[in-house]
Amino acid sequence: MNEQAAFDVLAADYDTSFSQSLTGQAQRQVSRRWLQSFLAGKGPLRILEINCGTGDDALWLASLGHTVVATDQSPGMIREAQAKVLQQDPATSPVFITCPFDELGTTLQHERFDLVFSNFAGLNCVSPDQLAVLSRQLKALLTDNGYIAAVIFGKYCWWETCYYLLRADGRNAFRRWTRKPVMAALTSEVAQPIFYYSVRRFMHSMQPFLLQEKRPVGLFIPPSYMEHHMRRNKRAFGFLVKLEHRIRSASFCSALADHTYLLLKKHTP
Repeated sequence: MNEQAAFDVLAADYDTSFSQSLTGQAQRQVSRRWLQSFLAGKGPLRILEINCGTGDDALWLASLGHTVVATDQSPGMIREAQAKVLQQDPATSPVFITCPFDELGTTLQHERFDLVFSNFAGLNCVSPDQLAVLSRQLKALLTDNGYIAAVIFGKYCWWETCYYLLRADGRNAFRRWTRKPVMAALTSEVAQPIFYYSVRRFMHSMQPFLLQEKRPVGLFIPPSYMEHHMRRNKRAFGFLVKLEHRIRSASFCSALADHTYLLLKKHTP
């Protein structure tokens, strides 16, 4: 089984295991809150979403009146996303396309977008060199005043460090701290290399984009692998969600969260 087929296997269960989970829903609302602060007051935009998964964010962006093209390398993910729009007006629904990162430039070469959006660590699946190539493709697809909004893994997630230290698992407690790829099992047969970027290292590969904002996503809301603990302690989880939504900026501690929201602006000399 190859990597694409592994993501196809995950597609059927993705909504149940993440999108509809307590932690997944809560973190998605936080990422949308930061993105909506950018969208507020702007007219309808042309938006490209990459690594769109089963399409929840694309549908949300389209519901706000934006024109959305959403891509994912997994045909299975795209099929799940397309199934969600069958009952909607095709004139206002997102367009879903199966397209890996390295084919965006050719597949969409005649398109121009005001914003590229990547949620929940899709960009952590590519190496620094691949990220630099992708950055150049995205720059070409953006208008002169275009932006990228990306949610990547936090480099020093305090939840993860504490959780695994309490389980006497030092290897996983500090797995994000390395500059080397960390293999994550997608299935029993396939593992995906994950690159845990600091903001500085991420931006080095994303030149010549300029960092405008960084915000925490999951500073108090824990990672999805703690879902079973949160379901058993819903009152405590509700308190953590309230704490998260009281955050107004906290850019200084973004790296300590499970994810980090970054807003980048295209630099045109």
